Amino acid sequence: MKKLDINYVRASELKIPEWKATHILRPDLLVLSASLMEFGFIEPIHIRSSTKEIIDGNERILLLSNISKISDIHGDFVPVIEHDCDSLTAMMMHLRLNRGRGNLVVKKVSNIVRKLKQSGKYSRNDFDSLLCMKIDELEVMLEASIIKTRKIAEHTYSRAWVPIEAPAGTVDNEPVVERPPNPDR
Repeated sequence: MKKLDINYVRASELKIPEWKATHILRPDLLVLSASLMEFGFIEPIHIRSSTKEIIDGNERILLLSNISKISDIHGDFVPVIEHDCDSLTAMMMHLRLNRGRGNLVVKKVSNIVRKLKQSGKYSRNDFDSLLCMKIDELEVMLEASIIKTRKIAEHTYSRAWVPIEAPAGTVDNEPVVERPPNPDR
């Protein structure tokens, strides 16, 4: 097992990558902000060591940079775990770390998946094993126009990709469709 070394670096040195595929809705961002003010950085930021690009923790850094109360409490130094990896591996890590959280922006995920596939570094089986992404999901992600109308009932997707309008039975063969807990989402 690899030992994770936590270092401290200036937040101002960290870069938000152009390929970032996450977005936190305002209510959740407010919760994250309150958590940072009360508990601080309870989880390190994951970054690429060579470029200081953030793999995981973009919103925490944005909050630190934009809310003076948070920076007053914690200063400019943040805990990081540095990963010696190329940009394709960083993108894959970003997807894997965030997929289970349910906050990925599908169009941006599609862009990353296409780059990863075009690189030749990852096979179809890699997407299944590394991201739990079935062939139907991969095909949707690889299409150039992800937003086009799909016949949702003809495909089986994991819960992470099913639109809330999906007909009963399309989610892991269960009749219940999960809905956001908050009606404004």
